[in-house]
Amino acid sequence: MIYIMKVLMACLLAMWLSLRFELDQPRTAMLTVAIVMQSRTGMVFAKSYYRLLGSIIGILVSFLLVALFAQERVLFLVSMAIWIGFCTAGSMLFRNHQSYAFVLAGYTICIVGLPATIAPELTFSIGVTRISEIIIGLISASLISDLIFPQRIGDLMTAKIRRRFSDFSDMLRAMSIEKVSEESSKYAAFRIVSDVFELETFRASSGLENDASRNYRLRLSMLNAEFMQVSTSFHSLEQLLRRQNSTGHTQVVEALFSLYQLLKAVISIEDRSIINEVEARQLAMALKDFRTTLHQQIDLVRKALPDGLDASERLDFDSGAELLRRFVDELYVYTTTYASLGSDAVTAAKDAIAEHPPRLGMHFDPLAVTLAGVRGALSLAAMACLWIFADWRSGIEAITIGIITSTLYASSPNPKKTVKQFIFGAILGSVFVYICNFQILPQAHGFLMLSLAVAPAIVIAAWITTRPAVATIGSGIFIIFLMHIGFNSAYSANPITFMNDAVADLFAIATSGILYALIDLTSSGWSRRRIVKKLRELVVSACLEPLPQRPSRLETRARDLVQRLDGGHRAANVQDKQVIDCLLSTLEIGRAVIALRDQMNEVSDISIQQQITDCLKGIAELYTSPSRRNQIYAINSINHVASALENSMLVIKLPQFTQHQLLTMLHFIRCALLDNDAVLPPHNPNVTSREGAVYAA
Repeated sequence: MIYIMKVLMACLLAMWLSLRFELDQPRTAMLTVAIVMQSRTGMVFAKSYYRLLGSIIGILVSFLLVALFAQERVLFLVSMAIWIGFCTAGSMLFRNHQSYAFVLAGYTICIVGLPATIAPELTFSIGVTRISEIIIGLISASLISDLIFPQRIGDLMTAKIRRRFSDFSDMLRAMSIEKVSEESSKYAAFRIVSDVFELETFRASSGLENDASRNYRLRLSMLNAEFMQVSTSFHSLEQLLRRQNSTGHTQVVEALFSLYQLLKAVISIEDRSIINEVEARQLAMALKDFRTTLHQQIDLVRKALPDGLDASERLDFDSGAELLRRFVDELYVYTTTYASLGSDAVTAAKDAIAEHPPRLGMHFDPLAVTLAGVRGALSLAAMACLWIFADWRSGIEAITIGIITSTLYASSPNPKKTVKQFIFGAILGSVFVYICNFQILPQAHGFLMLSLAVAPAIVIAAWITTRPAVATIGSGIFIIFLMHIGFNSAYSANPITFMNDAVADLFAIATSGILYALIDLTSSGWSRRRIVKKLRELVVSACLEPLPQRPSRLETRARDLVQRLDGGHRAANVQDKQVIDCLLSTLEIGRAVIALRDQMNEVSDISIQQQITDCLKGIAELYTSPSRRNQIYAINSINHVASALENSMLVIKLPQFTQHQLLTMLHFIRCALLDNDAVLPPHNPNVTSREGAVYAA
């Protein structure tokens, strides 16, 4: 309710200021408020900043195109289509409100450039007026958001971070021998870590709010990076236990779980999970002590293993113990950073890191971004051709709404569904604006009556936008209602013009929906196959790219690819699950390969270095061209290196710790590559059975 009242107050303030300054279109200022208004103050500031930036760039480009092609509308529209394509691609490429800046730079050229083609001499006046109205809208939204019951984004981040830590702790405490064989556990794990990019959105918005939010923002960057690493290590440990359990190595699984039980006792307080930063500080101290004794506990359990275990099963145990050690180290770092959120006294080391916090990388599919740009350009081309050849009076209106739809929702997880909601909202908005323009406004006299006339539609639209499942319907009502409200500086509603424009709006939105259906970059099988291919390429890069490599870079690039597809929030159908399986396999194998290459630097024997290099090339070939043959070759190359490392002559040259680490990591990679479901694409004709791969190895 508070948010709805703030939207109404900001819209009315923008309308009053626009009328007070006698601007041509108060509705532009009101529409700006509706677009940038958010529930959190920091998000309003961030969106306002990028709205202003995008609008200024769009107006400057409009000036340039009008100056070059004022009398050549075909060249003007071709140049405009290129610009729209570029902006649409940019909105797909970037995240958060940076994406929104590209959207604004795209459709601002329609708002300013197209009317200027009819009266080129008024170009500068139109541009200055529009930017003035936009600035009034931004000021109104920012003032109301910051002065009337402000809601800081730092509070929201704190609540989400606490819930994430608690959910992750619950998942750690829930893992058991019985549950490790359940496939659903990895999807539950992925759902917990899928909010990394949501928190990144909040982090990006918090920089403009206040000093406290900015300081919080730095630690959040560290938390996100550390959480991605610890969650990947936990998944790798869980997968290793699942594979060992499925192959009948129950004694090894029980031995590793005896160690994990010790960890579960440490991460529990009064038989429950951690709920706040104070308890996290206690957990951090307990984990610090546990790390010092973990090596001794591993040695004790290793000595207690049955004598009948073969060398492979003992390597299974060593691989699991090494993963557990890595997981505990990363959990300690993550817990320490989380605990620091509740204290102003942060160590100098943490402050030094916070000055240069890790940032989420950006990784994308160039073909998908290019096709998004082509889709945006085609949308403009279709509307422009209709405008020119049919001499359509509402052609400019159709082009403007078409470009808004094709750019605003280009990065939506499901554009087809979004456009369906938007067109429904547009129909409701058309009904509301018809009632307002021709039934209510003619009876309104003075600002108070004018406010009462427009308030119901604004309140209804604002209320709908607070419902995530149907928020786009509210956006459709806002955009159509405020674009066609029947007054500028004076009452100017015309029934014939309104009906023409309403038909143009619906036609343009439908055209955009058709283009979204034809060029589907998010929900089609093709898009998922592209994502899987790009994820596999990350493993190839981990194998072949020059050192040094950071696991955090692999983490962010892989998760960014899936986040753009939004498969992590659904995991509802087979194709979504295949993408998630590939993501988890990429993180598991990729991090293991990076660790192997780091250990390879400790090897001085050239022949062993060459064999490990050949082994990495075999893994890269498997992920480049997944097939049974390449799988067998990669596994055999790993076996060859392992045999060479066990050579008695090499033991003298190689430190025992390095030899053990190499053998453990190679064995872990080998076991992971034997998992056909994760390594090979589904329904691959070259795959016959899991047993065949095991036999070949």
